[in-house]
Amino acid sequence: MKTTLPIILMTLVLPVAAPASDGHGTQTQDPHAEHEHDEDHPGGDHAAVSENDDHHGHSEGAEHQGHDEHEEGGSRISPQAARDNGIETAVAGPGMLEITRRLTGRVHVDPGRVSRLRARYPGVIEWVGAQAWTQVNKGQVLARIESNDSLQSYALKAPIGGWVVSRAAQVGEITGEEPLFVIANLDELWVELDVFDHDLEDVVIGQPVMLYDLHGQPLGRGQIDQLSPLAIHTAQSVRARVLVPNPDSQLRPGQYVRGEVIVARRTVDLLLPRSALQNLDGAVVAFEQHGDEYEARQLTLGATDADAVEVVDGLWPGAQVVVGNSYLIKADIEKSGAAHEH
Repeated sequence: MKTTLPIILMTLVLPVAAPASDGHGTQTQDPHAEHEHDEDHPGGDHAAVSENDDHHGHSEGAEHQGHDEHEEGGSRISPQAARDNGIETAVAGPGMLEITRRLTGRVHVDPGRVSRLRARYPGVIEWVGAQAWTQVNKGQVLARIESNDSLQSYALKAPIGGWVVSRAAQVGEITGEEPLFVIANLDELWVELDVFDHDLEDVVIGQPVMLYDLHGQPLGRGQIDQLSPLAIHTAQSVRARVLVPNPDSQLRPGQYVRGEVIVARRTVDLLLPRSALQNLDGAVVAFEQHGDEYEARQLTLGATDADAVEVVDGLWPGAQVVVGNSYLIKADIEKSGAAHEH
């Protein structure tokens, strides 16, 4: 069932030739013309349409075919003006809804991708060829060491490619037991997300995860690889480990992130993107297009995900709905209401 909000219609003011103005941005009208219009239509354009008139005065088929008259609860915009203002529409219909759980956590280095490089034989460091926080390739010579036993120099080579995250090698020093270099390969990282009690039943191994920074910018995609068998004492949460490819180095170890875990998918009869929704007079609405007219439809919503919402009532499949710059329609309707209040 569709519902038309009782809001006065007003043409969107766009950068085209406009009628005379009263100095406050409100278009002036001939009072005699308005009077004649009222005589033809008792109650005038300001009369509210009753529920019985809305449902019995127009059949369902007429609403799909007509809309020649100026309807309330909407806005009239020419096709060219709609294009100029970036108003986009799409046909409402079924879609896939992704039910998610929002978790937070931190980025970690995969311990299996870390190498701690020590001297093979004790000796004096003669030369160092790698600095901290630089990238090295597998097999690259990082230092040369003179062995205490043979007094011969040998090369210390990187066993893996990656970043030098720590360097303790200094020319002239004698090697010991501590690593001279620590190399970390950051092409794939771990993200450990905190799963609290109310989400534990829904989060399982294998589920896809979208990762975002704390400002909502996307960082990558991965999937849950493992759930810790232990609970963290202070937070009483369980860690979910996500393996995340990191070829462009968008993720950094130690970084805090937000994860959207997709826990279920289901098809719904009518799905709208969140960009189609606006709050108008305390109700959630979308704007249906009929030619150059855009009418507000009050919606009853069902399940939601990060990008879309299920519509339970208020629209039907096949309706042409504004999905881009819908706030312009809302602003025009609100301006219409404010103008009539004065």
